[in-house]
Amino acid sequence: MRPGLAGLVAPLAGLLLLLLLGGCAIRPPTLGEPVLGPARLAVEQEFAAAMAQRRQRLRCLDAEMEVSWRSLLRSGMLPGYLRLMRPSRLIFFGTDPLGRPVLALMVDGDRFRLVAVADAKAYEGPLGAEAFRRYLPGGVTPEVLTDSLFDWFSGGLPFAPEIVAVYREREPGEDGGYWLELAEPRYARLLYLPATADSPGLVRRIQLFERRGGAPTEIVFDQYRPVSTEDSSGILPVPHRIELLTRRHQGVDLTIRLSEILADCPPAAEFQLAIPRGFLLEQVR
Repeated sequence: MRPGLAGLVAPLAGLLLLLLLGGCAIRPPTLGEPVLGPARLAVEQEFAAAMAQRRQRLRCLDAEMEVSWRSLLRSGMLPGYLRLMRPSRLIFFGTDPLGRPVLALMVDGDRFRLVAVADAKAYEGPLGAEAFRRYLPGGVTPEVLTDSLFDWFSGGLPFAPEIVAVYREREPGEDGGYWLELAEPRYARLLYLPATADSPGLVRRIQLFERRGGAPTEIVFDQYRPVSTEDSSGILPVPHRIELLTRRHQGVDLTIRLSEILADCPPAAEFQLAIPRGFLLEQVR
């Protein structure tokens, strides 16, 4: 693989996983006052209802997408077009600044296919391939991704909904939010903003911790804007900016910007990615 293409494939693995972090978790310090008893139950019930509504009413996304990455060694940007279908169908076409195709990535929930135009090569394999598995944090498995890839891009809940603790948010600027600590992955937590008269409840951050402790890797959902649901029965806010902040030595930070978002569901056939004639296919295991 040419060095230039290798520089694209690594961030695309991050785009696919939205996580570039290894190791198991340790317990992070609590962020605020614990919420107990009926108050905790009320938060958990509202959160469950908000996530259920998002699952039921938001099944597909079509969007223009720009992914940029930065590390100590390199940075770059790739514009393109993203299409998603719940739970884990994805297809992405990346272009150069002149709009010419550079690569295409397809995920069907179990397998991926990456077509590199300049090299006339295609790469194909299971999501459990070492090329992707090695980037997953402890507790996040390819099986989890099979059920949750859509949620990583849409502000949903990508993990099992078992909550082990609830804390009030105490940092400025997040008034009224709650940190929900999840059972799996161990000690993962997310920042939830409850519903208001103008907005349903929203996930704003997900935090995951490395074995050695320190600052977490964060996935930040920002710039929520209303998107009409497929049946035109209403609107739901969808994040138009997603950030991955690794905060580790030589880590990769990603920023994904979405625009022109539609929630219409295309036929499943539109999530197929053919290998162009004359391209060499390489199996990734």
